[in-house]
Amino acid sequence: MKTTTALWWLVPLSALAAGEVKEPPKAGELAERKVKVAPVETGEVVEAVSLTGELQGMREVRVMALLPERIRSLPVQEGQKVKQGDILCVLWGDLQTQGVDQAQAGLEAAISARDAARDSLARMRALSQAGSIPKSQLEAIEAQSRTAEAQVRQATAAVGAASAQKQRTVIRSPIDGVATQIALREGDLASPGVPIMTVVNPRHLKAVLRVPERHFLKLVEGLPVELSPLARPDQKVEAKVSLKSQVIDRMTRTGMVEVHLDNPDGALVAGSAVRAKVVLNRRPGVVLVPAEAVLLTPQTDRTGEAVAFVADGTKALRREVKVGARQGGWLEIVSGLRPGESLVVHGAHFLRDGNPIQVVAAAGAKP
Repeated sequence: MKTTTALWWLVPLSALAAGEVKEPPKAGELAERKVKVAPVETGEVVEAVSLTGELQGMREVRVMALLPERIRSLPVQEGQKVKQGDILCVLWGDLQTQGVDQAQAGLEAAISARDAARDSLARMRALSQAGSIPKSQLEAIEAQSRTAEAQVRQATAAVGAASAQKQRTVIRSPIDGVATQIALREGDLASPGVPIMTVVNPRHLKAVLRVPERHFLKLVEGLPVELSPLARPDQKVEAKVSLKSQVIDRMTRTGMVEVHLDNPDGALVAGSAVRAKVVLNRRPGVVLVPAEAVLLTPQTDRTGEAVAFVADGTKALRREVKVGARQGGWLEIVSGLRPGESLVVHGAHFLRDGNPIQVVAAAGAKP
């Protein structure tokens, strides 16, 4: 009792006279709390997934040598535009030239042997008609002539093969595009399977995205996508999901999707990293409240159950609510609140059911 009396003496007499000091709550009563409130509103929930990926050319060819030879010359430079059929690389072809010469010499020898066999066959046929030689001798000469004809065809094929091998020392562009990623230089050894460069058509690109399994199953072709290069986040490109893989990678638990893009002005660069926002679903007219107004419980992550307080005159009433999607600083309320109710936004953590409250301000409305 002495302590209580002493505290009352500390209150200024002017305050007592004005009636500004309230008596402390009695035992068992809840203290009045100052709160800020806002009306429960509805809005649109956009379910989206943010991904990162890489831009690639729709037509992108890695250029490789078809035979192991050293590079004699590279007549193109990084970033140079090329047409289909333009020379990209020339290999040393001394051995291939020798192969063509040898095959040509073999063809000439085979032609001479065939011509001789034809002349011999003509003479033998004349002698056979005159009865001067037996039939078996004519048949032997005919067989030799057929063999000579076959040797000519074989030599002709050898010349063609040697010429084709020689042509492989000159590597030409398979498509129209830009020469990029030149990995080898003059004097380097080019080998099959080792890219010399890549030719990309930059007018048509695709963004290759890896989507986590939990989102991949919700994706369908045609969903809207907003793309932006990581290096230029202000550059936005609107597109749609163009292609969805039919399998999920067992190692990464992701699926692949492609977003095809027209790039006539070259604003997008193949090989660059991009961020993509894929809109999975839009749900208008749902209840949205500030996240700070909802008191989460240990069961919220599992069941969505949470707690909120609404202002009913000078009292705060406790509400069991169910939380849905989160959108920035806002939460979807699936059940427990109705649009238009006065929701306690600031100060809810100190309240109990039926707690006296004093509304000191209205919180900001949903943007």
